[in-house]
Amino acid sequence: MRFCYHKNAGLEFLEIKEEQFRHLYLARRTHKNENLNFCNLMENKIYTYTHLEINKKSAKLKLIGIQNYITKKTNTHLIWAITEAKTIYNTLPFLNQLNIAKLTLFYAHRSQRNEKINLEKLEKILIQSCEQCGRNTLMLIEILKDFHQVITHYPNAYMLDFEGQAIGQYQDFKNGIIIGPEGGFSNQEKQNICIKKLSLGDITLKSECAAIAIATLGSII
Repeated sequence: MRFCYHKNAGLEFLEIKEEQFRHLYLARRTHKNENLNFCNLMENKIYTYTHLEINKKSAKLKLIGIQNYITKKTNTHLIWAITEAKTIYNTLPFLNQLNIAKLTLFYAHRSQRNEKINLEKLEKILIQSCEQCGRNTLMLIEILKDFHQVITHYPNAYMLDFEGQAIGQYQDFKNGIIIGPEGGFSNQEKQNICIKKLSLGDITLKSECAAIAIATLGSII
């Protein structure tokens, strides 16, 4: 763990309680003589705290140090058709580690409409991933209701499709790149003349594998 997240990191005093207390003091067995680093995921800083006291259900800390902390950022905007919720939850930490700037989820024609995405759970996964990998900003996440909303909001986005131009020539995905669900895009979606198409080659990738591949390409600019 590179640091702990706390929304109030930076204040002179912090109180640790509930789930975070259980994690730090019961699971990780943090001792009173150990200093702890915190980040609020909004500022490029790490805040170091020392312990004032540890009680049965809470701990009180005092700020003793501040250091600048900047991690690499990319402009990659991934627009991913909703597949199984558990697949999205399991893939999210990898996308976060690869510094995806923004993730837009949407319901494509072939998306599983009964899948409901819990934004609160997504944020919790992102926070835990940031603590682990050291990323100091939260990925932006939004959910759009259909493909039409996607092309309305992001008319300059690319579509990942077999018929597209080789993707090796493109690594800046700040305008968005659209990845279909399992089963791919419908004919109606693919025939939209406004969308430029890019291809990763002839191999058929699972939806989450394609998302990770795009994130990887975007991270090596």
